[in-house]
Amino acid sequence: MSDLIIIGGGIIGGASLYYLLEKGYDGKILILERGDALAQESTSLSAGGVRNIWSTTVNMKMTSYSIKQFSEFKDRFGINIGFEMNGYLFTYYEKEWENIVKFKPNWDESGVDTELLSPEEIESMIPGLKTGVDHLDPDILEMLSISPIVGGLFGRGCAILNATSAAQAYFEYSTSKHPEKVTVRLNTEVDKIIIKGDEVKGVKTKEGDEIPCGGVILAAGAWSAEILERSDVQEDLNIPVVPIKRMLFVVSQPKSINYEKIPLTIIDKGVYFRPEAENLIVGCADKNQRPGFDTKPDRTYYEDYVNLYMQARIDGAEYCRIQNMWGGLYAVNTEDHNAIIDVHPVIKNLYIITGFSGHGIMAAPAAGLSITEIIMDGEMRTIPEACSLNLERFKKRGLVTETIVI
Repeated sequence: MSDLIIIGGGIIGGASLYYLLEKGYDGKILILERGDALAQESTSLSAGGVRNIWSTTVNMKMTSYSIKQFSEFKDRFGINIGFEMNGYLFTYYEKEWENIVKFKPNWDESGVDTELLSPEEIESMIPGLKTGVDHLDPDILEMLSISPIVGGLFGRGCAILNATSAAQAYFEYSTSKHPEKVTVRLNTEVDKIIIKGDEVKGVKTKEGDEIPCGGVILAAGAWSAEILERSDVQEDLNIPVVPIKRMLFVVSQPKSINYEKIPLTIIDKGVYFRPEAENLIVGCADKNQRPGFDTKPDRTYYEDYVNLYMQARIDGAEYCRIQNMWGGLYAVNTEDHNAIIDVHPVIKNLYIITGFSGHGIMAAPAAGLSITEIIMDGEMRTIPEACSLNLERFKKRGLVTETIVI
C-alpha cells in the first residue's frame, strides 16, 4: 500500500514529489499519470514564461521564490532547462498606465525588480515595434480598437524555460535518489478517489483497479474538479476549477529583425510573443473560449485576430506565418484566478494543489514546497502568504483576486 498517491505527472506533481522527499517524507509515494509519459500534457504545452509581476503579494512571493529555484536547476540537477532571464515587457495605454505607475511601490516592496519605460525605450528594446498609432488608417484603428502605448513595465527578473525539462528533472532526480520510495505508473487514468466517511482510502482507475493509500495529492490540473465530481464530492465541497483552452502559435520572425534576446512582450489585447530558436511563440487568450477539454488549435484565430494586432504594431509582422501550433488547457479558478493549495477542510488526507489559472509552472517550486509543508509540518512556513490560497476562502468570500492574467 502507498502512503501517498500523487494524481498528475506534470510539473506540479513533480515539484510536490521532490520537496516531500527532500524534507524527509518517510512513506511510499505512487505517481499516477494518465499519459504515456510524464509532463506531456499541460506542462509541455505551455509558453514557458515565468514572471513575478502580479497584482497579489502571494503570487509575487511564490513566483520570485520559484524563479530563483529554476535558475539553480542546472547546478542542482545537472539538467539544462533552457532557463534564460530575458525579462517580461508589459505595454499599456494611458488609463492603464496611470494605475501601473501608482502600483509600482508594491512591486518594489515585495522585491520584484521592475522598471518603467517610456515609448522610446520600448521601441529601442523591441526593434520594429511602433508605440504610436499615426501610421494606421482610421478604419484599422476603429476595427482593432487600439490606442497609443504610453508606457511599459519591464520585469528584469522574469524568464523563459523549458517546462517539460524542469518537470522531468524533478521526477528523474526523485526516482533515482529514492527508488525504494517512489513508483511511477503511466497510462493510468484515475476515475475517482475512494472516500469512505470523511477520509481518503484510495483511488480507482479507469481500468477498474482499486489502489489503497493513506492520502492523495490532487495535482491533476484542468481535470481536478472532474475527478472530485466522479468521487461523489458534493458540489459545495468541490473546487471552482474548469478547463479552458489556450492556443500557441510558432511563427516565423519578421524579416530583417532579430528577436533572439527580446523579453516576452505583451501588446494590445493581451497578445504576447517571445523568441523560440529562430521563430516566435505567439499567444493570446480567447475571451470567448468556453470551458471544456477541446485542445484543437484554430489557425483562423491567429490569422484573423492575433496577427492583425501584431501587424498594427510591428514592421513585417505580415510575414509571421504559422510554422506550428497547438492547444493546451488552463486549470482556471473561476472565482479569483488563483491557485488552491490546501488540505480539504472536510475530507481527511485529501490535498489539493490546482487551479493556477495559467501560472502553475511559474509557481511550481513554491507550490510543491507549500503542499509539502502542509503535509509534514501542518502549516506553510517558507512562504506563509500562500496560506491565503486555501479552500475556505470561497465560502468566506475572502478571495485573493489576481488581475494580471494573460
